Amino acid sequence: MLEGKLAGESVAELEKCWRDASTAHLLVSIDLTSVSFIDNRGKQLLLKIFVSGTQLFSKGLLARCIIDELKAELHER
Repeated sequence: MLEGKLAGESVAELEKCWRDASTAHLLVSIDLTSVSFIDNRGKQLLLKIFVSGTQLFSKGLLARCIIDELKAELHER
């Protein structure tokens, strides 16, 4: 579960954790419920993660909207 802002250095940290889990062939899902802000780098990373097949979910409105935006962006490609 992520908490706080997905911006700045936390984007790089999430990418490192995600790559490590992917290298270990672990099934990963990311809970964005407690995320309060996502910057453009964070959105781009989430898109990359989503495209890879990692499940993104949230009970919060902000992150659900961003997940919906990512899905729409994929359909536009």
